[in-house]
Amino acid sequence: MNIATFLFIYFLQIFLTFPKFSHTCKALNLVSYGTYFTHHLLDVFLFWAPLFLTTTNEFIIHIIVSIGVIIHWFTYNNRCIATVYMNRLCGYPEDDWLDSLKNMLGLRNISEYFHFIWIGLVLVYDIYMITSR
Repeated sequence: MNIATFLFIYFLQIFLTFPKFSHTCKALNLVSYGTYFTHHLLDVFLFWAPLFLTTTNEFIIHIIVSIGVIIHWFTYNNRCIATVYMNRLCGYPEDDWLDSLKNMLGLRNISEYFHFIWIGLVLVYDIYMITSR
């Protein structure tokens, strides 16, 4: 894993989204901070993996985690339980989405299901990287 690239994307996303979170969340405590940072960590791992994964085992782990998350989204009505929990905890509207790089770039506006499309493309890339070695 190219840890430098992963950390760059993670801290860029945190840098761009933290001011809104820290000024608008009504429950700033250890739980809300933990949820916020962990949720962004998973978001970066899921959606930006091709930029920092390097070994076959890392791609396999990414596929397994991604499939688990996709199943979770389907069973939780196209939502992430961490986002719903964070919205309730901070007093955000129920239908708010995680502030992330992809959403800040307006990619979320392409389709309500854009996260499925993006992760599907990333999984195709994972499979390509595994089979081309």
